[in-house]
Amino acid sequence: MKAKVAASVAAVAVLSALALTAGCTAGAPDRVDDKEANGNRRDTGRVLSTDQLRHAELGPREVPGFQIERASIGTAGHGRPRTDSAPCRPLVALLGSRPQPAPAASVVNTFAKAGDGHHFDGLLGTIRVSAYDRDGAAATLKQLRVAAAACADGFGMTTGEGEQQTFKAVQTLEPPSLGDEAVAYRLANAAEKAPSLVTVVRTGSNLSLFFATSLSDPEGVEIPRELVEAQVGKIEKLANAERVPTAPPSPSTLVAPEGGEAGDSVE
Repeated sequence: MKAKVAASVAAVAVLSALALTAGCTAGAPDRVDDKEANGNRRDTGRVLSTDQLRHAELGPREVPGFQIERASIGTAGHGRPRTDSAPCRPLVALLGSRPQPAPAASVVNTFAKAGDGHHFDGLLGTIRVSAYDRDGAAATLKQLRVAAAACADGFGMTTGEGEQQTFKAVQTLEPPSLGDEAVAYRLANAAEKAPSLVTVVRTGSNLSLFFATSLSDPEGVEIPRELVEAQVGKIEKLANAERVPTAPPSPSTLVAPEGGEAGDSVE
């Protein structure tokens, strides 16, 4: 299983780099007023650290049917891609290693379908959980919602590695009814058969980002709701806790059941 999942993780990294590479040189995000950013009961004003976010990560076999592993922050690509379409820059920036606005802390995991007989055969993806200071999380959601609508006819870009990319369409999707607000959209790459799906859920000052594609069933690619519910539930519980651990989880809590492999740590 370890070798199989390692190959899947490598595929995720390649697909992410081809589809949406590192943060672009977008300008400062639109400001969101304090009432809009903080007018919810889930926002405690606490900004979680990387060690604290570790407590909200999904375990290797926590969601039945999926293998989950830790990944590096740079899984989605490196460098600074460029686009001449200013309204579309937030769509590029979010999935890079340096999104704008920059989060205070982030943890990244990859997921792959594990086991036979599951609907999401061949599904691969990444999960990034980020904590933001001030109104960064709300501003990011607002930017993405506006950009997805403005870029319905697609856009072109140059990746951080200097490759030309063209997205022929951006389709806004119905977001899950989770967290404080959410956005979802589908990116159609002109050169690839497999589309990329993105869902972002805000819980107070935290964002849970899900990216998915499928190697075996491009038309049937979905972001599994059970993964989204599990991840959002964990970050919501952590963010609302009266006391949040300041140290990362002990290694024993990262051991996968039934002989599974625990994820590698992120430096």
